[in-house]
Amino acid sequence: MKKTWLSYVNLSDHYERKARFLPAVLSVLPLLPVSAAFGAPLMEWVKVVAAGVGLGAILAVALSHVASAAGNRLQEALWPDWPHDAPTNRWLHPDDKSVSTQQKQRWYGTIRSMLGLDIQAAVDAGDAGELKAVINDAVQALRNRLWQAAKAERMRLHNVDYGFARNLAGLRWVWGIFALASLAGCWSAFVWYDRPILWALTSTIIALCALALAVILPRYVRRKAHYYAESFFEAAVALGEESAKNSTPSEGEKSCQS
Repeated sequence: MKKTWLSYVNLSDHYERKARFLPAVLSVLPLLPVSAAFGAPLMEWVKVVAAGVGLGAILAVALSHVASAAGNRLQEALWPDWPHDAPTNRWLHPDDKSVSTQQKQRWYGTIRSMLGLDIQAAVDAGDAGELKAVINDAVQALRNRLWQAAKAERMRLHNVDYGFARNLAGLRWVWGIFALASLAGCWSAFVWYDRPILWALTSTIIALCALALAVILPRYVRRKAHYYAESFFEAAVALGEESAKNSTPSEGEKSCQS
């Protein structure tokens, strides 16, 4: 079977395509109206990049890395003490009030049984640095356990959704500038070069939508991070219960042992 260049640079992976590559391609689309107004074949370039052939594959890889870098920068702005103030870490901290103490104790028990890491012991010791380190170690270890687990399908879907929202929001300055450039170009084409007003109106709508998205997307990213954290801990508890069930001897095994 023939493979495109994308399959050799990990863009054949679902996360890479949706969370990194798609936001990058969407960021270029605001230029389509001005491209159409002046007769430039921008859409043909978009098709080449999306197909992942030749130079398009190189551009696709470059765009995906730009999207990832922009998303990580936004992530650091939203959570300045990353990863310690991210939902997955923060919800395990005893001082966080968004999750009940009973739920935290349930998670502590799951982590202790699965990983041998005792967060409650770190809480009792009163060492803030050690507590943050233990929580982060637990989250990283759980993430590695859950990455391919059957119980974590919902978590993986939410991870992709979060990555897409984060990277698209991180690129908002790029597609915002493109939308404004397209707006100015389309109206200039209409006034000075007698181009159809359709493109000027289209670019105006796109610019207004881009402005609205630039305002609301950071909050949307936070919401997606919460959804990911919810499914993360749900999957962890489910996997912990399954592991405990498998490690518990059955009645037949108990009778044989006795």
